[in-house]
Amino acid sequence: MDVRQITLQDLEGFCSLFCEVSAEGRYSARVTPPPIEAIARALAHATQKNWPVYVIEHDGEIVGSAEAYPESFCRLGGCESVGVLGMQVRREYRRKGYGFALLSIVVAHCREAGFTSVDLSVFESNLAARSLYDKFGFIGVENLSPCKLPSGAVEKPIKMRLVLSPSA
Repeated sequence: MDVRQITLQDLEGFCSLFCEVSAEGRYSARVTPPPIEAIARALAHATQKNWPVYVIEHDGEIVGSAEAYPESFCRLGGCESVGVLGMQVRREYRRKGYGFALLSIVVAHCREAGFTSVDLSVFESNLAARSLYDKFGFIGVENLSPCKLPSGAVEKPIKMRLVLSPSA
């Protein structure tokens, strides 16, 4: 298990992972990831600015990723000191410590980078992910509007937050 910061050379493996997890239709309202060009631009920003974007490898293959982009990068009017977390772990590597390893390093990097908090959205039904986030001290802060997944199922997203400094 090799956890490391992402590089631009990881683009194809990262996109492949994103596509695979999105295609499951259970953890994201997205059917497919953004276009590869958009992901390449985001990764270029992340590497240039040393944002907390990490991958985990097994036998030379990317099997998981976790990233916290500044909210200001993700949405207009967002805060520079709030991280927005995204995580993907390939199905066969879940519940084996990969998510914990990724989240540990991303949260530590967020603290070092001066983020005041980290926000995420998780579906109410995703008990395994919610349990992981609970272990790190994330708390539910808002019930978001239900959304329809590509599978047709309706899910209830929850916004969770980990406060990293008292000023958040």
